[in-house]
Amino acid sequence: MKNQRSCTFRKSILSLAILACTTNASSAVLEEIVVTAQKREQNSSDVGIAVTAFSGEQMKALGLEDSTDLIAFTPGVSKAGDIGGQRAIFNIRGVVQNDYADLAEAPVAVYVDGGYLASTQAQTFGLFDIERVEILKGPQGTLFGRNATGGLVNTVTSRPTHEFEGYAEFTYASFDQYRFEGALSGPLSDSVRGRLSLMGNQMGEILENVYVNGAAPDTREGSVGGGEDGYNDDTQAIRGQLEFDIGDAGNLLLSANWAKTVKSEGPYQFMNTTEVKDAAGNVVDVIYAADDPMGCDTIQAGGCVDGNFNGDPYRPVQGGDFNGNFDPDGSGVKVNKDFAFDDQNLIKSKGLAATFTYDFDGLEFFSMTDYKSFSRTVGLDSDQTASPELIFQSDGEIDQFSQEFRLSGATHSMKWVTGLYYLGIDTDYSQGLAGSPTAGYLGGQENNTVAVVETDSYSVFGQMDYSLTDTLVLVAGARFIQEDKFMKGRLYLNDNLDDREIEIDPSTGSLENYDEDNNQNLWSAKLQLEYMPTDDSLYYVGINRGVKAGNFNAPLSGGFSKYDPEELTAYEAGSKLTFMDGVARLNTSIFYYDYSDYQSFSWVNNSGVVFNEKASFVGAEMELFLMPTDSLDVMFGASYTDATVEDLEVASGYFEDTTPPYTPKWQASGLVRYSWDLSSGSLAAQLSGSYQSKSYHNARNFTAHEIESHFTADARLTWQDDSGKWNVIGYVDNLTDSDHEVIGFDVTGFYGNSQISYAKPRTYGVTVRRDF
Repeated sequence: MKNQRSCTFRKSILSLAILACTTNASSAVLEEIVVTAQKREQNSSDVGIAVTAFSGEQMKALGLEDSTDLIAFTPGVSKAGDIGGQRAIFNIRGVVQNDYADLAEAPVAVYVDGGYLASTQAQTFGLFDIERVEILKGPQGTLFGRNATGGLVNTVTSRPTHEFEGYAEFTYASFDQYRFEGALSGPLSDSVRGRLSLMGNQMGEILENVYVNGAAPDTREGSVGGGEDGYNDDTQAIRGQLEFDIGDAGNLLLSANWAKTVKSEGPYQFMNTTEVKDAAGNVVDVIYAADDPMGCDTIQAGGCVDGNFNGDPYRPVQGGDFNGNFDPDGSGVKVNKDFAFDDQNLIKSKGLAATFTYDFDGLEFFSMTDYKSFSRTVGLDSDQTASPELIFQSDGEIDQFSQEFRLSGATHSMKWVTGLYYLGIDTDYSQGLAGSPTAGYLGGQENNTVAVVETDSYSVFGQMDYSLTDTLVLVAGARFIQEDKFMKGRLYLNDNLDDREIEIDPSTGSLENYDEDNNQNLWSAKLQLEYMPTDDSLYYVGINRGVKAGNFNAPLSGGFSKYDPEELTAYEAGSKLTFMDGVARLNTSIFYYDYSDYQSFSWVNNSGVVFNEKASFVGAEMELFLMPTDSLDVMFGASYTDATVEDLEVASGYFEDTTPPYTPKWQASGLVRYSWDLSSGSLAAQLSGSYQSKSYHNARNFTAHEIESHFTADARLTWQDDSGKWNVIGYVDNLTDSDHEVIGFDVTGFYGNSQISYAKPRTYGVTVRRDF
């Protein structure tokens, strides 16, 4: 009996196991996560898609708490975002659009329990009571819709169970972090089951604000009540589910969720930077101010020119910003900024869903009705210093409704699925810059962009897997989409009476009026061959066409416009192999992307706009999973991505081939886990690490936009009792205390600096979990 218990604990977190471990360690490696990457349940090794999947157990062993934590262990996936990292966006194989506006949708689609998340803000959420997460690489538009050109992240939560079960888990960590999650599940009657899941997280402030109102070098009055510490979290979330058996062939799942997060203003710091202009005044580079020995506001044609309209072409201090500010300790935890409040940003979400399935003697009917609502209020100190300059603020309300109907079936030689899909999104969005009374620009006023966007999207789709022979399968699918979009855009200039509120008075009249449609007819398609000569091998090669719908630009200070859909033709080949008597698994893929009208987000100073460009990407990925002994697990993953946006206009009349933001050419990750029995229970020691080569936080790829290459490592020690019900985990995240850059925004032309957020410092913690 002891052998069976230890095997349960040793079950490989690197394998795709979710079933109970047997006494044979090798067979445990072969047990795999059942994924729904093709709208039906399949073992991941049988799916001709580059997919990385994690079970809930694996994510706990890896210490993953947020949706984007998966990135470190997924080759070819990196992180973009804004608000100092409070909003994070998946970048898969260089496919990313870092437009922070709530009206924008990402080219990597994110789903939770089959429901699409239209808001990029909603894509960053706490992982609790999760069954599995699937990351699908490459266009997935045939089955999942028009905004999955880069891929798909599909999170599946744990469902109600036939037997009573539950758990409670508590974590205490550095920075006064207290995290609790728990769940109760079981039968309510012979045909009804329920599950209730809870999560709460509180983390104290990481950044220490040393701001003193009126202190040198800038003695102007700052934001009233500001100067508080920042980089914190206060999140509560709840999810409830009821599942009903409808006769012997039907099932109805009702679910509801709610979450609320309160955070400080965006936890940026700053790096002093200098614009370099040509003789005509075009910005052709941005460098670090410390590298300019002349101490210019702005360098133009080799000389110093006035950059902040104060009549002086030189900065108060060489290497400082326009007001003489320096970050107190560089990338350390000290900041000095006036607009800083520990409860500035508020994010709320709620949702209702009903999923119905019925099996009509082999013909399966599926229906999902889904409603989601998101709201957020965001503010941050645009200059990130003690100087009372501009404050960025944004409010957003997004309501979405979707309905999907599917039919699927199978014959001796074919598996097929077809369906209809509707998505409606109503977005009310405002963003603006507010000037302090003594600010040089917008002094005592605020300029607000207001956009109302209505989206109605209708789709019909189908896909089939046809067996040409016992070992060769043809996969073919298509999706046709009609999308109707309308935007009403307005621009207002009003008094700034409260730095923490967006103050819009429509009665003053709009400075710019924009009322436009952006209606589109789109299509996606897939054609692929899959060859399975043995049960342990799969080879696939295919062509896939993905589309991302066109949308609107609603930038700060006006300039409304619209842009076209992006179209991607992807060519990919890959393999999935199990070998060495079942103790090793190797997944590989190579790809080439040919883009038409790639949607490139360009950020210049305090405004960003999406342009359509030509682009081409090429890359390769591999994942290796090993279990050489019963006690040892080894994982290694690596990727190469050479992504090029062709002839991007980085300045007026200057065209360059650039790399998309947050797209490292090289990535690698690894993990080693060793477990052994004790006289009471078992122990497992785990060491993991990830590496990214350099990337850029801005599409223009200027000198100061570079994010240096970096390596991070984590360590964990886990004890489990003999019954398998108690777990105690001690961990250290960011073992080397790496202070690498994570997110950046260039605002050099306004303040002589750039917003930068850094990696979370080294963190120690302990987690105690009780299953019952």
